[in-house]
Amino acid sequence: MPTPRNLMPIGRFAASVRLSVKALRHYDELGLLAPAFVDAATGYRYYAPAQARAAVLIGMLRELDLPLASIRRALAAKPAELRRLLAAEADRLEHDLVQRERALRSVRHLARAGSLTPYEISLREAAPLRVARRTLDTTVDRLVPESSAAIYALLADLRQAGWKEAGPIFCENEDPKEDGRQRIYVCAAVDAQQALPEAELLELPGGAFARLLHTGPFETLGLAYHALHAFAQERGHERRGPMREIYVNDPADVAPEAIETEVWMPI
Repeated sequence: MPTPRNLMPIGRFAASVRLSVKALRHYDELGLLAPAFVDAATGYRYYAPAQARAAVLIGMLRELDLPLASIRRALAAKPAELRRLLAAEADRLEHDLVQRERALRSVRHLARAGSLTPYEISLREAAPLRVARRTLDTTVDRLVPESSAAIYALLADLRQAGWKEAGPIFCENEDPKEDGRQRIYVCAAVDAQQALPEAELLELPGGAFARLLHTGPFETLGLAYHALHAFAQERGHERRGPMREIYVNDPADVAPEAIETEVWMPI
């Protein structure tokens, strides 16, 4: 069968749209971009000039890290649907970026320490603690900025009500849910004689804790959590409540690598 006129063989078409022959064959197998003509005798693929636009857009969207399923929908979408699809992909990429940045910081932290668990972990007994508390529902991705903002907001409210610092400022963190949501309790210790009608006041139970000091950005605190869980399991301890992060210094006053946070696990 003769080749229809004005068609380009796959190699020339690939060069013209800045894709590889392998990629074009893959897109054909997926039904994303089929050739205009396939020679039955030789199996050679040929493409029409009118297919160049779709091929270039596929290449562009692949460079933007969109999955092939989303590219297929994008090529056929009307403007309103396309805006929704691309907005969803932007959210996915932002989530991935946060995760990758956190991983990068953590790997560098471990590399500098030369250890997978660079902590000294100790056991201690703590007395019950009276606190003013604010509850925050956030996501794993927004945990650091939103919990930091909540802490400063709580302290501002307490100072306006006449609070004087009586102990640690900290967060208690519940485990993240499968959908990435996480509940955080922002706490500041208060004296038993202080009356703070604008705050939720309660007494947190004391008891035994495994604790360590983490030095570095908040985004690397996951390393401390893993170390404490490994420590507890090795010694037969069970966690009995949310993890506690006690802020030793103010991150506004020091470089990220110098932030000090005590992490406590109730056991």
